[in-house]
Amino acid sequence: MRIVDGFLVYDLPGSNVLDMDQINNIVLHTHNTWQADRPIEEIRKNTLQGKMAEYVVENHLRNNSGYRYESYDSIRIDDYKKHAPFDGIIYSSTLSNEILQRAKNAINNDVANSAGDTGLITVNTRKNLENSGIYMMEIKSSLLRFPRDYKTMTHKKKLERTNEDYRQLCGHIKSFYDYFVYPHYCRNNRNIGSFYDYVSYYSQDHPRESSLKEYLSQLIETEFNNACTIYTRVFIDVLSNEIIVPGYVMKGRFYEEPRIKKMPSDKSINAIYYMYHMRYGKSFLEIDKDKELGAYDGTAALDALFAKKNQICTNCGEYLDLIDLKKYEKFLYHCKKCNKWYSMKETYPRNME
Repeated sequence: MRIVDGFLVYDLPGSNVLDMDQINNIVLHTHNTWQADRPIEEIRKNTLQGKMAEYVVENHLRNNSGYRYESYDSIRIDDYKKHAPFDGIIYSSTLSNEILQRAKNAINNDVANSAGDTGLITVNTRKNLENSGIYMMEIKSSLLRFPRDYKTMTHKKKLERTNEDYRQLCGHIKSFYDYFVYPHYCRNNRNIGSFYDYVSYYSQDHPRESSLKEYLSQLIETEFNNACTIYTRVFIDVLSNEIIVPGYVMKGRFYEEPRIKKMPSDKSINAIYYMYHMRYGKSFLEIDKDKELGAYDGTAALDALFAKKNQICTNCGEYLDLIDLKKYEKFLYHCKKCNKWYSMKETYPRNME
């Protein structure tokens, strides 16, 4: 393992450490989502990539932290008949087997009772898992792109790279990429390119009958309640056969300052995601010291979400009104006393646009 400014760099695991029978089962039962025409060889390649990412995260946590990771595929009992609802669970190594098994039973029961061919986890089960110290986790994996992602490096070949080369590469990843999660109500829509667009889409089937603040608060709470607790994203370094692990974020980050965009990729041109800047993530090196995770408080996380908190005018200190400017397709904050307007970026400067 190489450590670069909090990032982890591991050699790409070989197929000999992966469960190829399990991977073949996943490939044969995978349902395409936003990309409807993936051939089976591409599905196999994507599955292998995802399982290598899981292997690295699982082994890093087991060997370097007090947390453990188990993939959903290792605990499922549905013979791969339903599309997996998440990647895995993470929990303290001191958690009792009784609590862990109860959680696994609840997960499998939810999947068994899901309609259609996709496994679904109920909000009640998600909350019970979190209250038990068991957190559902999504591990997204991406290929670094040549030459775009390597431009700041002096030496690109693995044997020629210096520590500075790795710092340049990891710095680019930190500044260029995002963590991401699918919205709850829609994953694929060519007309959605912003959080405002997504709310407009949502309003077609859910007309507003309350104040805008209450309406958006309810939407965001639903998104939050149906999300996994932890999200990470790893990168396959195609020039060195290494996996780079920047870190992770708790789910609340996506919904405190909601930013929805599309990926800059031809394959996923219509797929939409909540995104959160990678530079604000947490390193896996510090996971044992993460108080937000170690003493997870779902109620406190909920209270911090977008539209639940009152925003204050920086000029006079009065509470701001959240306004829908349909003419400009924007949400803005307004101070009645000062007649001062605030953009989302001014009010939520870390992640919104």
